[in-house]
Amino acid sequence: MSSPAVDGSNSKRPANTAFKQQRLKAWQPILTPRPVILAFIAIGIVFIPIGAVMVWSSNTVQEYVQRYDNLCPVGGNDCLVSLNVVQDMEPPIYMYYRLENYYQNHRRYVKSRNDQQLRGEQVTSIKSLDDCDPIKSLDNSASPEKFYLPCGLIARSVFNDTFELTDPSGNAVGLRKTGIAWKSDKEKKFKNPPSSVVGIRVIPDFEDEDFIVWMRTAGLPDFKKLYRIVDDKLVKGDYKVTVQSNYPVDSFSGKKYVVLSTTTWIGGRNSFLGFAYIVVGAICLLQGLLFALKHKVSPRKLGDTKYLEWNK
Repeated sequence: MSSPAVDGSNSKRPANTAFKQQRLKAWQPILTPRPVILAFIAIGIVFIPIGAVMVWSSNTVQEYVQRYDNLCPVGGNDCLVSLNVVQDMEPPIYMYYRLENYYQNHRRYVKSRNDQQLRGEQVTSIKSLDDCDPIKSLDNSASPEKFYLPCGLIARSVFNDTFELTDPSGNAVGLRKTGIAWKSDKEKKFKNPPSSVVGIRVIPDFEDEDFIVWMRTAGLPDFKKLYRIVDDKLVKGDYKVTVQSNYPVDSFSGKKYVVLSTTTWIGGRNSFLGFAYIVVGAICLLQGLLFALKHKVSPRKLGDTKYLEWNK
């Protein structure tokens, strides 16, 4: 049996070029002990100070947290929650709500939305809403007049507790809603549908920033989301938060908190990244010093590099 021609028109052999035959010039360093030791030590010297600065910056964030689900029953009267601010807070100051044991990162929950609807566009096929199951339409109807606007579990479970902040003198503190959502989300991803779009309206205003913030799902079961921004300085003292508790969390053993916090160049209070830099830097520095000691005490003779062949 004759072998197939390698140069024929049906050949799958790559062209004989430097790129396709992987013959491009490349830097192929020989890792001898000296540069390896210097690299480990350099990484340690750089990473440890960076991590220390990150931890210091995180520790300068002022954050005051108060759990309230155990104080304010769902559906009851408004209740007061105290936040004791022990140091003056400079604006901007951010008010968050925080939820625990809430798995917004569940695969089925994350995909339960329709971006075409959220952009204000008409969806006419029930098949397009499969990701929203089981919150697609009334009685699972295929008629666009009975489609939920918007469909999905995320839109159906919007957080709806409300908060008002009062200073130690009893005066209301101004809370700004504008600017709590990402600019790209508000400008491009969320638009109210025109009057010609039919369906059952679940959310009155798709461009409401509270709704937009909620629709950006969290990656962990313990998360906080921005509620309002305070543009005035808060002097130290006992602040009162008036809470209207509407959102039930008992069914999944959840917890609810209200948070007041400042930020720094690295964001809110979270020292994990800083400690990660310190740990990695310390390991690299220790390895570099141990390798240097080993190389000094019992060096190993290197092979002759003239026997290396690069053009095979």
